[in-house]
Amino acid sequence: MKTSKRICKNGSITLPKQIRGEVGLFPGNAVDIETNADGSVTIKPAAPCCHFCGSVENVIVADNVVICNDCAKKLFAKVDKTDD
Repeated sequence: MKTSKRICKNGSITLPKQIRGEVGLFPGNAVDIETNADGSVTIKPAAPCCHFCGSVENVIVADNVVICNDCAKKLFAKVDKTDD
């Protein structure tokens, strides 16, 4: 689908509902915005990243918190120490 939109005074653009649905974007989702060498702009769903270190590798979502395996191990190690 192709459409034209005007940029608002504050610099925002509203993506049509049909386009959002086609790519799986929903209200509240984060997006990655990239500029390309040819002057075009790419908008795509953001890869989930660890809340603690920012990694996108080996992440899981637990109670709406994204955490990577390394940070989860560090967190569990600290929890284990406090249980002693």
